[in-house]
Amino acid sequence: MGTAAVIKGIRFLRKTGYAICHIDKFSKEMGDVLREQLSSVCYGSSKAESSRKAYTYRKTLKEFLERYESKAPDTQMGMIGELLTHILVFKYFSEFNAVSPYFNLEERSIKKGFDVVLYSRGENELWITEVKSGELHKNKNANETTASLLGTAKRDLQKRLNENEISLWENAINGAKSVLEDKRDVKDAVIEILYNFEDDVADENAISTNKNVILVASLFSCLSDEIKELEVKKFSDKVIKTKTFRDVIVFTFQKETHQRIVDFLKSEAAS
Repeated sequence: MGTAAVIKGIRFLRKTGYAICHIDKFSKEMGDVLREQLSSVCYGSSKAESSRKAYTYRKTLKEFLERYESKAPDTQMGMIGELLTHILVFKYFSEFNAVSPYFNLEERSIKKGFDVVLYSRGENELWITEVKSGELHKNKNANETTASLLGTAKRDLQKRLNENEISLWENAINGAKSVLEDKRDVKDAVIEILYNFEDDVADENAISTNKNVILVASLFSCLSDEIKELEVKKFSDKVIKTKTFRDVIVFTFQKETHQRIVDFLKSEAAS
């Protein structure tokens, strides 16, 4: 796998086990993708494709911004990091479909459980995705901060996948049912995998070694100090060597600030 250019203003590289993305500028194409995909990301494709008024682009924008404005600054940054993860996966990881909604189903609080659950139809496999977002850490450069974010993502996911916590899988099952409500063939396959994982938890046999994971670092910092491919590869190789998970993709992306995304969404809502 080599370079790909799908959205202007973005440099993207994907190799076996890792991918790296630098968002140099917020282009018209990026705005178009956000506009096209926001409802699908937030509610899932089934609802986005319906004719219900609650799931229109404008209503979704309003709902997103209300959720965003009520959060603390670090949480707001995390929300944009997770939103961009959905968008970038949609454009650059064509083998995956998101089978979890961005919005928490019951309330406007932060979603409990996994950040993103992806399904690979060709392989009939799920990929559990953990996103960690941040600005440069104190006394650390872009590569050191990225390694720190990825390390936190790895530890958090390892902990949760080895916990016998049924609510994690119930949330994933309910999310998948909501996203895939009118896509019967995919829904049946996804729910079956999730129920099998939940059965392991019910038997108190939760393990991380039979789960595929994507560890995401979303770094908001000046691109004059760029995340380097070699460092991302090094982290990927290290995690794969530990055999903590069944399979691993390490994905990092860097953008100068998350505020440009927020400004775009606010301008769209006001227009």
